[in-house]
Amino acid sequence: MKTNIQPTALALTPLTPIHIGCGLDFEPTNYVIDDGVLYHFEPARATLTKADRDALIAAVNRRGDEAIRDVQRFFHARRALFAGVAHGAVEVARGVAVQYDRRIGQVAQHESGGRRVTNLLEIERTAHHPHSGIAYVPGSSLKGAIRTAWLDFLNGGRGKEREERAQDIEKRLLNSRDGFHADPFRLIRLADASGADVQARIVFATNHKKRLVHDKDGRVVDAKGPATRRETIAGGQHRVLSGEIRFDTLCGIEDPRRTPAPANRIPGFTELARACNRYYLPRLHNLLQTLSGRGFASPEWLGSMQKLLADLQPQFVEGSVMLLRVGRHSGAESVTLDGVRSIKIMGGRGQQPEYSSEGAKTVWLAAEHENERSGMLPFGWMIVEQAASGSIASLQAWCAKQPQSRIAAIRAELETARARAAAEAERTRQLDAERKAQAEAEAAEQAARAAAFAQLTPQEKEIATFVTACAAKDGRKDPLNPGNGLYAEALRLSKAALAEDTAWSDANRLQLADVLLEWLPKVIDKLDRKDDWKDARKKLRLAALRGE
Repeated sequence: MKTNIQPTALALTPLTPIHIGCGLDFEPTNYVIDDGVLYHFEPARATLTKADRDALIAAVNRRGDEAIRDVQRFFHARRALFAGVAHGAVEVARGVAVQYDRRIGQVAQHESGGRRVTNLLEIERTAHHPHSGIAYVPGSSLKGAIRTAWLDFLNGGRGKEREERAQDIEKRLLNSRDGFHADPFRLIRLADASGADVQARIVFATNHKKRLVHDKDGRVVDAKGPATRRETIAGGQHRVLSGEIRFDTLCGIEDPRRTPAPANRIPGFTELARACNRYYLPRLHNLLQTLSGRGFASPEWLGSMQKLLADLQPQFVEGSVMLLRVGRHSGAESVTLDGVRSIKIMGGRGQQPEYSSEGAKTVWLAAEHENERSGMLPFGWMIVEQAASGSIASLQAWCAKQPQSRIAAIRAELETARARAAAEAERTRQLDAERKAQAEAEAAEQAARAAAFAQLTPQEKEIATFVTACAAKDGRKDPLNPGNGLYAEALRLSKAALAEDTAWSDANRLQLADVLLEWLPKVIDKLDRKDDWKDARKKLRLAALRGE
């Protein structure tokens, strides 16, 4: 059966860290870092004790930035608990972990007027699956990189025609001025490249001048731009990503009103790969020279990369392997066309911007520490192969020699943290259940006492109230004061019980006498002495209460 679609399975190998922005961040309220591992979680999944809940509420209710700092400290102090409910874990560069420990919950800087700025410690995430959290490379990123290389191939280094805009240049090169239907790339579909074991790593993205900078006295200035924290797909993972490219051949359909002209259609993977290699390979070689000249990358890594490129040269030439640069920090020279490139480069304050046909004057590099000066790696490079062609020994061997992620250990640590958190959550649930049961029992007992109290006569209620007051003393004693406290109340009850017009029965008086005999020595000072107790018995008329 004939089909218009020609699918080709792809195997992708990241050579260096790849970051493709997705607009989401790790924040200190949904991640903690412990022992070089970032654990990300949904805070609502954690089982908090009452003390923890009270502490979180208190932190949230602080004023202004103090609330942010207190909330950060709350999660950091309980990192073992939140690691246990994490739905993912990512390896972290050593410098990122050190910076987190140093800055979490701290003031970043003091501004004029006494304002204090808090470290927010966001970490930019790379594109990832919304449920598993596993990083991937979107098909749109791959297609964009391939399209740039193809356009450069078609342009052949020529300049602009008059005052063309970028989109006008594309339409001219692709013969698609008549509309989208004439664009040959609409016949190419690239699936997202993903894998079950893609290893991510959080590093610093650091910005550096490509050339040495000197001050007015001729001394070298250590010119360095900002550093940010970013999640990346780690380099050196052989064929870790799987994808697919599809070519719609439009068999028998050649209507120029509906389709690209046959002469403009892209034949297949080989032709695309050759165009990409022609475009990206010189750029990678130039970048390696820059890194070597400035000492930004280690000589060992540079040497191994240059040897790998030499080993892959036959595959590059024949178009069985495709070199691409994707994602953020690819560099202006890798997303623009030779001959028409005009990069706007901002000068200092008050200076007019410059326009360069070569590329950016700085390079972004992945670093272990924010102030790194060597041992860094460029962003975005990858090798794309046809999956059916089988592994290339030199590429596989090169990947095996790259620093390996401790993903197995991280996964084991995550499972240990989950087991520990589950046990702690179960203990918390049991304590809560016990407290609840105790509270219910106390409430039931109190309700029973209230119901029994309601059935008492007024005299029995007075006696019961006195007993309750005595029991509440809990070992403490009132002074032997006939005008105040429990002793005064005992005298009042005795007098009321023995009054001529009293409603107290003999049984009530006897009950009161027994209560006074039992409780007064316990709650009234000095009644443990024989003479004082004898005098009190007379004043309380205990014998009369007992009918003696």
